[in-house]
Amino acid sequence: MSDTPQGHQSKRPRVTIVDVANGAGVHVSTASRALNPGTSHRISSKVVRKIEKVAEQLGYKRNSLASSLRTQKTGTIGLIVPNLSDPLFSPIIASVEERVAEDSYVTFVANSDYSPVKLRSIVERMSSQFVAGLVVASFELNDPSVELCLELGIPTVAVLRDPRHSRMSSVAMDDAAGVQAMVEHVLDLGHKDITYVTPPLAASTAQNRLAGFNAATRLAKAAGCRFDVIEARAYDVAEGERIMGHMLASGLTSTAVLAFNDLLAVGCLVALKSAGVACPEQISLAGVNDLPFMNLLSPPLTTLHTAGRDLGFESADLLMSLIKNHSQPVKRILLTPHLVLRGSTGPARKPGSSSDPSAIVTRSDPISV
Repeated sequence: MSDTPQGHQSKRPRVTIVDVANGAGVHVSTASRALNPGTSHRISSKVVRKIEKVAEQLGYKRNSLASSLRTQKTGTIGLIVPNLSDPLFSPIIASVEERVAEDSYVTFVANSDYSPVKLRSIVERMSSQFVAGLVVASFELNDPSVELCLELGIPTVAVLRDPRHSRMSSVAMDDAAGVQAMVEHVLDLGHKDITYVTPPLAASTAQNRLAGFNAATRLAKAAGCRFDVIEARAYDVAEGERIMGHMLASGLTSTAVLAFNDLLAVGCLVALKSAGVACPEQISLAGVNDLPFMNLLSPPLTTLHTAGRDLGFESADLLMSLIKNHSQPVKRILLTPHLVLRGSTGPARKPGSSSDPSAIVTRSDPISV
């Protein structure tokens, strides 16, 4: 009876690249190049076919981990977003994954929680895992993680948020033009008192959208109108509800409220419904991003479509080019958003009418800011 444990009787030794090379009668380096999709073009097709046939007969499986340790390169892309629970990022993630898969890369997704410290930690960790490149949707303006990416030599493309660094390529929406068009829309509906809800101005998206709002206030059609800006603390539904509750309790006079994003707008709509304020009959409301299901709200939300899938595809495509050619010039790609007009915006009502929001006594308790 054999002394070999039964569990090891049928275990076969792992077939190595040396075995393949010996079987094909070639040098190990030749066999390695032939079985690597990135280098097989350097070997004649006849030799490649011979080596592939031997590898198949022997049951050889390429050890990608060992290869990455030798070359410090992997077939992985890092994608960092600020909030995985925000539906804004789902189409960006999906289209990045689809595009890099065309070049045989897989995507690792990480969530920075809007924290510059956590973002830096993720970049360092992904660098230690030898990612081939990064797509980052979390950069703030003057973000130290931008310099870190450059110092580490990781090909990186910013998406959605442009850190405005002279050495960092980016793909973003023309937020300023989009929000200006949104303000013009409510001006054309006759609104003379308009409020814009913005988050803190740490990122380019917040600054650019506010710039678009301010640009619209200087248009000839805006003469004689009143404009106000309210700063939110966050980007989500709960914050939109809090902000609108406070505005109503303070005696809101605006007939149109424009929000930085759809989530804030949805929160505003919740607060309006809770207070018995009709939208758009008393207050028109609009958001940005055209998230899924905004057309199913009551009323459906007027919003700015910001093409998440296009953002993801273009940023991933730009990264693939950068990986192939590290010396290519910095590119800044701006995509054009467009208004999606739905039922949450309508003609302004005359002051003093039964639908004047300033005449409403709300059911909300005062909310501190």
